[in-house]
Amino acid sequence: MIIAIIALVISFFLESITSCFFPNSLNMISYFTTIYTIITLVVLYPYFDNNKKYYMLLVIFGILFDIIYTNTFLLNIVLFFIVSLFVRFINYHLATNLLNINIISIIAIIIYHLFSYFILEVIGYLQYPFMLFINIISHSLIMTIIYTTILYLILKKVYMHVNIKTIR
Repeated sequence: MIIAIIALVISFFLESITSCFFPNSLNMISYFTTIYTIITLVVLYPYFDNNKKYYMLLVIFGILFDIIYTNTFLLNIVLFFIVSLFVRFINYHLATNLLNINIISIIAIIIYHLFSYFILEVIGYLQYPFMLFINIISHSLIMTIIYTTILYLILKKVYMHVNIKTIR
């Protein structure tokens, strides 16, 4: 479990590090932005035998994401949970390998942005054009694939090295 927490903490801080080096605004979206915490949760999911621990980490990092990055109350917990339901469903039907994890990560990022767009539109908190939403997704795909691939290979190597197949 400690490896999963370390990976999540690194990914969580990577969000702020990349925002410092690659400024991101609604007018100029960087290709190096994505939601690293969600990708880490996607890559870590197959290692969890105990869904309770997985959801505990999901809630903790959802709260932290809300407080530090988005300044919304409980929105990211809900979004992370929705994404995790899709990840769980897709993982049930697909084998765990690099290609499938990349596909699941892309779907997870799209689902996160799609649900956040619609929730924010419905409550009127933040409104932006649909083409900007498409632009945000298209720009985040490149880094999603790169980060998912690197993280998957590193975690696979680490878990094999310490001989852990699942987190109970």
